[in-house]
Amino acid sequence: MSIFTKVAFRNVRRHSARNIIIGSSIALAVGLLFFILSVSSGVEKQLVANLVQIETGSVSFSLSDESLEGKTNINRSGLDEAYALIKAVPVISNIRERVHSRALLNNDNKSSDINLRGIDWIKERPLFTSLRFENSQPYDSITKSGVLISRNAADKLHVEENDECTILVQTVNGSLNMDNYRIAGIYKNISGWANTMVFMNLEDVKILVNTELPTDVLIDSKNLETTPLVLSKVNTILDSEFKDTMDLESYEDQSMVASTIANANKYGFLSIVFFLQIISFFGIVFVVKNNVTERNKEIGTLLAIGYKSRKIRFSFVLETLFVAVISSLIGLIVFGGLTALLSINGIYLGDSATLIFGSSVLKPFFHFPNLLLAFVIGLLYPLFSAIWSTRKVRRADPITLLYDR
Repeated sequence: MSIFTKVAFRNVRRHSARNIIIGSSIALAVGLLFFILSVSSGVEKQLVANLVQIETGSVSFSLSDESLEGKTNINRSGLDEAYALIKAVPVISNIRERVHSRALLNNDNKSSDINLRGIDWIKERPLFTSLRFENSQPYDSITKSGVLISRNAADKLHVEENDECTILVQTVNGSLNMDNYRIAGIYKNISGWANTMVFMNLEDVKILVNTELPTDVLIDSKNLETTPLVLSKVNTILDSEFKDTMDLESYEDQSMVASTIANANKYGFLSIVFFLQIISFFGIVFVVKNNVTERNKEIGTLLAIGYKSRKIRFSFVLETLFVAVISSLIGLIVFGGLTALLSINGIYLGDSATLIFGSSVLKPFFHFPNLLLAFVIGLLYPLFSAIWSTRKVRRADPITLLYDR
């Protein structure tokens, strides 16, 4: 180990108070950088996940009113044959039938407009998992008759679990149908859009709206990147089976709002990151510069006995590098642990958070490249600040430094 390496490690211990200040700044800046990047990634992924799980799948298509009324060549057996061909496509993982309908939810003299969703719960475990129930719900219990409503809808109707409510809906042939159902569960508010959704067993909703066909079919791919291929394959199959053009949409086609919110959040988060790093950088430059100034006599002595300015600057850089490595690791361990913890279930922020994040639940995404990026940045700007702060050593006069008061 060279003399300057020993001097660097000695100075880290000798100036521990100053290095704690520098290290705390680096740890906080690096940790917050990783956490904010994780939140940004999590918000974007959650918006896409909610869209795919609740509304679109990777690819989706809807049946026309004429098809639901039996006025086209699309029937139950023909749809099942098309499903068999679609399932044979290797990149497709699941086909989910839905019945979507506008309806009215009533209790005594109170009512609320709802988006009724008939769900095949056997195939929709991810959707079940994404709903945060106020009271833990066994998966098997959801397959029974009953409705799942949001806390927002429950408050409007002044109802709780196991109360009865009435659903009024228009059937596919234009008549009105009404029936009573038990409230099987209440899920925590997700967003203004999702809070109007009432989920029921698929077969119950088919009976309610008087159809054996789904209004919407959601097709999941094994990887969202294969969506264009799925879109092409499904379009070919439906066209050959029914000789009728259907409007297929991918989640990307319907994600304009989600993308807008995600991009706004991303740039907002990056702005926060930028200002935090600028503040941290100037803070570290100030402390390192004072450190160099206070050690003028030490620098003058080393210059006077023949040491090169390059090696003296290297000693300061090595000292800062050591502090930066330790501090960055500490910051990433603390904030990385916090990110990993919050990424499991997220943190509920209330309904107002949907205006900012598109969801009331904030769920960071632990992404290793973000961790690596934060660590590299945690090393680069302390090193740059050390190099910049010691630039005067190159042309310093040892006599002047030795008599500096």
